[in-house]
Order: sequence, then C-alpha cells, then structure tokens
Amino acid sequence: MAKHEEREDLRKQIIDAAWQLFYKQGYENTTVDDIVKKANTSKGGFYYYFKAKEELLNSLYAIFDREYEKFYETMDRSLDSIVQLEQLSQYVSYFIEGNVSAELLAALYQSQLTKKKQDCFLNPDRFYNRLVRKIIAEGQKKHEIREDMSVEELAHHVLLLERGIIMDWCVQNGSFSLGYFGSRNFDLYIEFMRPRD
Repeated sequence: MAKHEEREDLRKQIIDAAWQLFYKQGYENTTVDDIVKKANTSKGGFYYYFKAKEELLNSLYAIFDREYEKFYETMDRSLDSIVQLEQLSQYVSYFIEGNVSAELLAALYQSQLTKKKQDCFLNPDRFYNRLVRKIIAEGQKKHEIREDMSVEELAHHVLLLERGIIMDWCVQNGSFSLGYFGSRNFDLYIEFMRPRD
C-alpha cells in the first residue's frame, strides 16, 4: 500500500474513532487520549492530522456528506424535484437524529459560529450544498420549482430552514423528533418552492 493511502487510512481511522466516541461518551467527555487509544495510533499520529480535538468536529461534515451522497445515489431521480428535496431533507433529519447527539451537533455548530471563515458550515463546495443547488436547478429546468428566484437564493432558503430546525433541536437538547419536525416543516415550505402561476 502506498504511503499516501496509509496516511489517509489513519486519518479516516482517527475520524471514525472520534465519531464513535463523541456519540457514545459525548464530545466534552472524550479526550484526545481516548481517540488515540480507540484509533490504535499514537499522539504523534493524531497531531499529524489534527491540531486539536476541535478540528475533528469539522471532519464530521465529510462523514455527513458521505452519507448524503450514498442516499442520493439510491434516490429515484424521476421524482418531482420538490419531492427529491423533501426526501433528502427527511433523510438528513432522521440520519442526524439517529446518529449524532444534540450535544455533539451543538459543539459542531458552536465551532463554526466562532470562526471568522466558514470553511465547512456554509462552504458552497460541500457535497450537500452542491446537491441542494443541483436539485433546485433541475427542478427549475423542468418547471417544477419556481423560477422567479435564483437557484442560489432558493438553496439558501432551504438550507436556512434545515439549519434553523437542527439548531432548535440542539438548543432543546434533542427533546423532540428532529426527523418528524424536519419533515413537517418542509411540508409547510413546499408551497413556497412551487412555481408561481
């Protein structure tokens, strides 16, 4: 195996170990030593890839995007574009609810809110952000989604709605079903997305 591949494997191993520990123990209760032990590496191996535990939070976006990409590959693309957006939004809500604690997600959001540069949270090149724009653009071409607003503007609204619901879920410490309320709120939002006569 090439050295580059071995390094990428170790980086992924560290990320996966951290993800599991954050979910099981909580972000605050997980130490770098815990991650190193679970990843079966050294502190040097950890610090080669990450300056601090906080940097691992940003790597969770890559895990999220990997899951969203897998889901999109199985999605029926012949469906109405709004239905595709709705299914994607439902998947995101249920995936997060089932795999990420409210505490971990709040820490992730907090890390992004304190940064001056949004290199993950709002990064337009993130797979998920590109996917939302792609579905909207295709929907506009098929006249399934309103065309009096730009793709960017509509995508901003969709992502804002999702982030707002997720943030509320974090603030309320996961006390309601993110999947259910995410779906319900998107149902209400669909009328905004439909083409205007």
